[in-house]
Amino acid sequence: MKKFLALALCVLLLMTALVGCGAAGDKASVERDIPVYENYTPDVNYGSVNGGSFYQYAETSAAAPTEPLPAEAVSTNRKLIRTVSLNLETEEYDVLLEGISQRIAACGGYVESMNADTRYSSDSRYASLTVRVPAQRLDEFVTAVSGISNVVQRSENTEDVTLSYVDLESHASALRTEQERLISLLAEAENLSEILEIEDRLTSVRYELEYMESQLRTYDNLVEYATVHLSVSEVKKLTQTVEKGFWEKIGDGFTDSLNDVWEGLKSFFSFLVVSVPYLIVIAVIVGIILLIIFLCIRKSRKKSARRTAAPLPQPPMAQQPPMPQQGNDRPELKK
Repeated sequence: MKKFLALALCVLLLMTALVGCGAAGDKASVERDIPVYENYTPDVNYGSVNGGSFYQYAETSAAAPTEPLPAEAVSTNRKLIRTVSLNLETEEYDVLLEGISQRIAACGGYVESMNADTRYSSDSRYASLTVRVPAQRLDEFVTAVSGISNVVQRSENTEDVTLSYVDLESHASALRTEQERLISLLAEAENLSEILEIEDRLTSVRYELEYMESQLRTYDNLVEYATVHLSVSEVKKLTQTVEKGFWEKIGDGFTDSLNDVWEGLKSFFSFLVVSVPYLIVIAVIVGIILLIIFLCIRKSRKKSARRTAAPLPQPPMAQQPPMPQQGNDRPELKK
């Protein structure tokens, strides 16, 4: 029994050791699969071309602390993306759009996109604009637009992308340095395999560099030109943005009710005037149908009157046999 327990204990310890080795192997394989793009410094230890190792990566620990930027440098050159949204009302739709266009031009901005409904047949017209203006003149533009319209809603958002911008710049600078080294090594390479390997890496570096430069240009545009979203609505009465007293609310409610009644009467009259052609066609069709019904009823009544006035036909009477004559003609009375 003791030998059996000892054997079982040895088997258990062996299985535990195998499982531990497998987990360590899996961890090592996962660590080998992790890309080392963010953990290398390309500007170090370039070997000789003929030796075969024309560039080497200087791996660093991912958890190694990076040196922070000076607070003065970050605070004086912050990258801020400002976005403002305005909901505007106006009783003069065309005048307001023209005024917005003039103020965009005066601030040196431009219209990025616009969607406007300019149909006069609609009850109210609407326009949606996305405007880009220089960031230093954003407040001036918002104040100017607010002065010629009724602002019912305003929201503003500021996004700080300084750290992302600096990180992209540092990566782009490292890639430029590596690109220069690769170009110089390519000029000195003599082995075909080394040339192909250098060209392959150079293509990857150029692709990554172009992508990062594109991101930097996008950030520059968003930082230099603030974004303003404008929603313009044409209304018949502007929304009051100031709190009113009790009697003012009652007076405004009564006035609004009268306006609603008047607008309803105008809408009904407009509907009648607009619908006159349809009403005429409907009246003609209904008149024709009624005329046909009237003629059918009249014809039916005439037939009934004729049947009542005509005498009913009498059935023919049956002929009776002749009566025998009385007198001397009877044979039994002759002598």
